[in-house]
Amino acid sequence: MEKPDLLILGLDRQALEIGLAIATLGGKVVVARTEETAVTQAIRDGEMLARLVSAGDPVAFEARRLATLEDIRRQRSTERLRAARIEVAIGTARFLDRRRVMIDEATFEPRRVLLASGRQATLPLEALRALFEHGEAPRRLILRGASAEALDLAGLLMRLGAQVTLVSESPVAPDFDPDGVRLLLDRLERQGLARLSAMPPAGPADLPVWEIGSPLPALDRFELDKADIRLRDGRLVLRNGFETTNSRVLALGRAAEPDQPADASAVAHLIGRMFFRRSGKFGPQPRLRLLGGEAGLAETGLGEREALDRGTVQIGRAAFADADPSDLSGGFVKLLGDRKGRLLGASLYGPGSAERLPVLALALGQGLTLTEIARLPFPAGSASDAIRLAAASPARGLLRSPGIQRAFRLFRFFG
Repeated sequence: MEKPDLLILGLDRQALEIGLAIATLGGKVVVARTEETAVTQAIRDGEMLARLVSAGDPVAFEARRLATLEDIRRQRSTERLRAARIEVAIGTARFLDRRRVMIDEATFEPRRVLLASGRQATLPLEALRALFEHGEAPRRLILRGASAEALDLAGLLMRLGAQVTLVSESPVAPDFDPDGVRLLLDRLERQGLARLSAMPPAGPADLPVWEIGSPLPALDRFELDKADIRLRDGRLVLRNGFETTNSRVLALGRAAEPDQPADASAVAHLIGRMFFRRSGKFGPQPRLRLLGGEAGLAETGLGEREALDRGTVQIGRAAFADADPSDLSGGFVKLLGDRKGRLLGASLYGPGSAERLPVLALALGQGLTLTEIARLPFPAGSASDAIRLAAASPARGLLRSPGIQRAFRLFRFFG
C-alpha cells in the first residue's frame, strides 16, 4: 500500500500548483486522473470560456484558442508532472474508507487528499469541445438559460459569426448589477442577439439548442459516503472554505465552489494548513466578477441589493462621458459605501473596466473610504476619472442637504 503525502484527485490548475510545491519540498505526490484530458476538464470547468470570452473576432479567437490549448497541454501534461517527481495514476479513484483510496487495483493511504475534479459540464460537452478544442462554431443556435455564462457564451458566439437566440424565463445574470446587465444586453441586441422569454415552437431540425444547467461539482465517481464526506444539494459541506467533513480531505476550485473560479490566493494557505499545521480561517481577497469580456461588466464586493439589505448605503455614480464627453461607450462606474463611507462594492461597465477594477478590489480589502478612493493616483483615462467622480459624488451630494446649507449660512453670517 502506497502512503503519499498528498493525493490529488483531478487536474485543477491550482491543485497541480500545490502538488508541484509539495514535490519541490521533497514530499511524495500522486495525481489521480481518468482518461479525460486536461483540456476536456478545462472546457467542462468553464476555464476555456473564461480565458477566451474577450476574443473580439474569429482571427483573435483562433490565435488565443490555439495558444490556450498549448498552454494547458504543456503545463498539465503527464510528462511535466513526472519530470517534477509527481506520480501520475490513470484510472477511476474511489474511497474505501476515511483513510484509503483505491485507483483501479492500487490502494493508497495518503496523509491528505485534495479534491480537484472540477464541476460537471453546464452545457453540452461535445458541443463545447467542438468550439474550444477544434474551433468549430455553429452558424445558428438557441441558448436556453439566464446565467452569466449564457450571456458570455452568446456574446462570444456572435463575434464568431453565429446567429444566437437567448431564451431566458427569468432575469439574465441576476447576481450582477442590473444597470450594467441592461446595457450589455442592449449592446448585444443591437449586434443581432435575439431574446425570448420562452422556448419557440419547433424550428428546423438542424437548429441546435444548448441548455445551460446548474453548476454542480463532478464528484459522483468517488463514493464519498465511504469516507464520511457529506454533501448538501449536490455540493460539498465545507468548513473554513476548503475542509470537508473528513479532516484529511480538502477541496479546491470548482469542486469546492462550482459557480466560482478558483481562488489562486488560497494555494499558500492550503499548503500551510495541510502540512505545516497552520490554523485559522482563510481570509480571501475580494474576487472579481466579469461579464461580457474586457469591455463588459466588472464587479467586486457586494451588489446594490445586498448592500441595501445591510442598511444605509452611500451610492456614487459617474459615467465615462462625465469625465470625457467624447467617450460614447456608455460606460459607467457605481461605488457602494456604508454609512461611514467605507467601500462595500464596485461595478464598472465599459472599455477598461476589467483592468481598473483590481484597484477597487484592493481598496475594498483594505477598508478604504470613498473619500480616500477619490484621492488615489489613478492613471489618466475615462474609466479612471469616472472612478474619481463616482467616489466624490456622495460628498458633493451632502452639499445639497438642508442641514449643511443652514450651517453654511450660519458660519457665513458670523464671518
